[in-house]
Amino acid sequence: MTQRLLPHHPTWLRDIDAALPVTASFLIHGNLRDRYLVPVDNGVPTPLDLYDALWETLRRSGFDAIICHSPDGLRVVPNTPAAAQLVAETVEKPVGEFDRPVGPEELTWIMHAVTRPGRHRLALLLDYVSQWQRVGEPPSEPEHAFMRAALAQIHHSQSFSRGTLRPSALYNPIIWLVDQPADLPAWLAGGSDGIRQISVPRPDLDTRASMAEQLIPVLGADGEAQPLADRFAELTEGMSLRAMIEVTQLALDRNLPAARIDDAVRAYRVGLLENPWAKDKLKERIARGEEMLSRRVRGQERAVRQALDILIRSTTGLTGAERRGNSSAPRGVLFLAGPTGVGKTELAKAITALVFGDERAYVRFDMSEFSSEHSEARLIGSPPGYVGHGQGGELTNAVRQKPFSLVLFDEIEKAAPRILDKFLQILSDGRLTDGSGDTVHFTETIIVFTSNLGVPRAVPGTPPPEGEELADTVRQAIERTFTEDLNRPELLGRIGDNIVVFDYISPETARELAGIFIDNVLARAEEQTGITVTLIPEVREELVSRCCADLSKGGRGISLAVESMLVNPLARMLFAMPGGLSSVRIKAIRQEAKGWLTLEGS
Repeated sequence: MTQRLLPHHPTWLRDIDAALPVTASFLIHGNLRDRYLVPVDNGVPTPLDLYDALWETLRRSGFDAIICHSPDGLRVVPNTPAAAQLVAETVEKPVGEFDRPVGPEELTWIMHAVTRPGRHRLALLLDYVSQWQRVGEPPSEPEHAFMRAALAQIHHSQSFSRGTLRPSALYNPIIWLVDQPADLPAWLAGGSDGIRQISVPRPDLDTRASMAEQLIPVLGADGEAQPLADRFAELTEGMSLRAMIEVTQLALDRNLPAARIDDAVRAYRVGLLENPWAKDKLKERIARGEEMLSRRVRGQERAVRQALDILIRSTTGLTGAERRGNSSAPRGVLFLAGPTGVGKTELAKAITALVFGDERAYVRFDMSEFSSEHSEARLIGSPPGYVGHGQGGELTNAVRQKPFSLVLFDEIEKAAPRILDKFLQILSDGRLTDGSGDTVHFTETIIVFTSNLGVPRAVPGTPPPEGEELADTVRQAIERTFTEDLNRPELLGRIGDNIVVFDYISPETARELAGIFIDNVLARAEEQTGITVTLIPEVREELVSRCCADLSKGGRGISLAVESMLVNPLARMLFAMPGGLSSVRIKAIRQEAKGWLTLEGS
């Protein structure tokens, strides 16, 4: 009696089982190097590699063996003397000749021997087909001849009946394993009804849960095994069953109990065994965060408080808590919007110093440099066959090297649509695949976007909107841009309520900033030249007034004005001064006929 596959067998195996009477060749692609939960004779789902999973499927239909071809030679599944002898008789080769490379001409003979109707029920599995030829080059003539012969064999193969396990006529199929169908010529991969494409997906939540139920007890879980298994399954979204097994091995190696499965997953993904977000020192720094951030970002109390709320939420692990399960998204997401020069980038730097204790953990990308479609390769690396393949991308390399960091995307609205899709993947799944096929995880990063969208143009004599009026105007403009212009409403949905709108620089804040910039210049002058420079109160007031006359460019405009009105004339004065002086007092500013400002000192 036939031992048909049950619903709890993987879907792709059931597809193969159902198609055996009508398919002479299978093209299998996707998640090929994983483990697959397949019920064996005792009915217990057992993690098997692809070869053994296929064998468990085919043996139920009365197959005698699978002949597996790889760069190392031939391998027979199952690994028994009887199966090896049966295959040796079929291909007319001694068993001792299996363990050596087999060329296309010899493989053609083996294919004909295996697929012809006969006494034995066999399958020929061709592995690493995508690596047969060099990248960007056509197949060699022997390889091309083999593929032509394979296509002819598909057209002329005959099914036959044998035995009682499955009395219907079946083919002895050819099974191709490829990274993607395009790795085979189109005339072979899709040119015949006799070849069927089978995609092997990543394990879904139910499959990972079943795997976790077997792995968690290995780590010593007692009564809490089921909740920990559920958590393990949720934490490993996007991961393979093989990766789950390796996470368990890592936990055993580090003596991590089942209760610390979060740390084991984190260590596997990004190399961080300890959870840096749970450290007491970080909580202490964030508790003092409002004072620290307000000291660096002046006049933006509302923005600072909102940013701190998001950081506190990340530190307590409540990011995405409103959704079921454990989020694999980044630790925090901020969308900083508002007028130019008001402190958006400075706040990102200040957050980096606050959270990571090191401003060098800040990585910035100016999205105006990524406005063309092909610039995607700069972020994630070039795909196979293109210049730069294997070197990685600027973004993926940066996060791989510093998984615990803040990543700033400046002027996000200027990015190309394809790059916006990458952001959607980062915010949704917390991971990104680079051009080489390696996965980079963003689960420990803070993602910050900045934008000037929706900021009303300054009208002389008319006070700009402030507070909630400005925030509403900016948010509405951002929503219109993402939904109508960029056609990416889903990206806006991932950002959610994390839009932080900055106010215009107020006159009081502008004067405060000008004073800070002036003090910084005088301190630098003394540090570099050894000369103490002081300003009489009247000169200082004049400088502050001049630098704050135009606030349309915010703090950046004030900084440029200080450079023009103080740094340049001061540098000329110090450059021309005779040696031996230890101090100078600035008592006046004079505008020369040629347009230069000159400082008068004593």
